[in-house]
Amino acid sequence: MNKKYFALCVALALALSACQEEVNSEIISSGTNQTKEQLLAMENVDRNSYAEVSDVFLETSEITSENLPFLLVFSANGCVYCDRLKSLIKENSDIKHFIKENYAPYYINISYTKSHKVGFLNQTLSTTELAQLYQIKPTPTLVFLSNKGKELFIYPGFMPKNRFLATLEFLKNPALESKDSKTIAQELQEYFKQKGV
Repeated sequence: MNKKYFALCVALALALSACQEEVNSEIISSGTNQTKEQLLAMENVDRNSYAEVSDVFLETSEITSENLPFLLVFSANGCVYCDRLKSLIKENSDIKHFIKENYAPYYINISYTKSHKVGFLNQTLSTTELAQLYQIKPTPTLVFLSNKGKELFIYPGFMPKNRFLATLEFLKNPALESKDSKTIAQELQEYFKQKGV
């Protein structure tokens, strides 16, 4: 019996000893053999949904600002008005230039899952969590935030060119950070009247 027990212990010890193979750091050990490059490509598949305006909008994996207010455009695949908004931006150099010069713009497609490191929140959120934070229902939805991330104005839907440009002009004002969203909305309506939009 002792010989059988000893043989079993030796066999078990040999079976449990691990070989010293090098680990390929390019392979992610999550039960799949996907490389970091493949995961990065999957993480950035959303960029194809706004390729025609990717020269305006920043990569959404890290949402930060260089002291500019934020413009977050939430969209979805198959959204006709999202496509109209992209066309409006693409075809109007004045709008394109204004956004690039005065905002930290991000185009977030809620049809895809992605992680977003949000600087002003000091946390990483999924696309779904980010959409829930701003109660996104219809698309497109335009979310205007101060450079510190304070919510200034949320507009669900598409805006015609002149109204969109007037909104961009009005909401870039840093003094709005000290006002509540109801006051900002009222002042924006007055600004629309002044501009005739």
